[in-house]
Formats: sequence, structure tokens, C-alpha cells
Amino acid sequence: MVLSTKNKGCPISGPILQEKALYFRNEINEGEEDFTASVGWLDHWKKRYGVRQLEICGEKLSADSEAVVQFCEKLKNLIKSENLTPDQIYNCDETGLNFKTLPSKTLASREEKAAPGHKKSKERLTVLAASNASGSHKLKLTVIGKSAKPRAFKNMSISTLSATYTNQKNAWMDKQIFLN
Repeated sequence: MVLSTKNKGCPISGPILQEKALYFRNEINEGEEDFTASVGWLDHWKKRYGVRQLEICGEKLSADSEAVVQFCEKLKNLIKSENLTPDQIYNCDETGLNFKTLPSKTLASREEKAAPGHKKSKERLTVLAASNASGSHKLKLTVIGKSAKPRAFKNMSISTLSATYTNQKNAWMDKQIFLN
């Protein structure tokens, strides 16, 4: 069952194996009554059968460490020269929320060098979070989707959400959304 699922291009993760172990334990009704398919059990099972995780999609990027050092130095100098307090310094960051994406890793035997992969789903939202450095002022989350009127909001008012929802054709942050 597990191999046939993996051969169809569906990734297999530790939690999936743990759920299946519990399912088979209940179906067969043999073994320890207090079996929980814990993380420790999974680690031992993977070692016993030579199973490891393989990367099946994604990009490997590394940060420019020199640019990080330069930026930190410039920021320290700016804070000092402008005599800024943590209440005056803000940071924001955005992240993509890929709500239909399958795991990018799968479990495989030691002999397997690669596993069948899959294309990543492009269904996504962008979430922007912002706060001042002291944490005394946290702005409402901004969520950006593709649809102006998502079906999930059909029977509710967007204004009642604890986040600000807006839309953009690719669900990306752009200048207009950021300035609003």
C-alpha cells in the first residue's frame, strides 16, 4: 500500500506512516494494546527497514551572508544616528501560504536515489505581518488571495475577519496593496 502510493507520485511522510501503523494495529488487533505509533517508534522503524527522507521538489537557495552583515551594520548606524527607539522601528515580512501543496519530501529505502515527484500546486495566499521592534504595535495581518470574493467568505462579511483581506491576480504583494 505504501509503495504503491509512493509510486503514484504521492509523497509519504512520517505522520502518514504513523496513521497507517495505527490503522493496521486496530484492523489486525495484534501487538501491544498501548501502541501509539510515536515518533520514537517511527525513528526505530525507519532505521530497521533502511528508510530515509528524499527531497522530491523545491529549490535550494542560500542567503548572501555578506549582504546580511552589511545590512546589519548600516541598520545599527542608522538607529544610532537618528536616535530611534524600538517603538519607532518597524519590520514586516510576507510569506506564501500554499494551502494545497503536498509535502516536498517522501520516505524511501536506502537503495532508492530518487523518487517520483509532483508539480507544486500554485494555489496560494500571501500573508503579510508587521510589528514595531518593541512589540507594542502589531498591525493586523494582511491576507492576499486571487479572488475578490472567495467562496469561503460566501456567508460572511470580510470586515468581520481578524485580518485584512485583499486580492491581486497572482495573490502577490504589490506596491498598491503595500501602500494601502
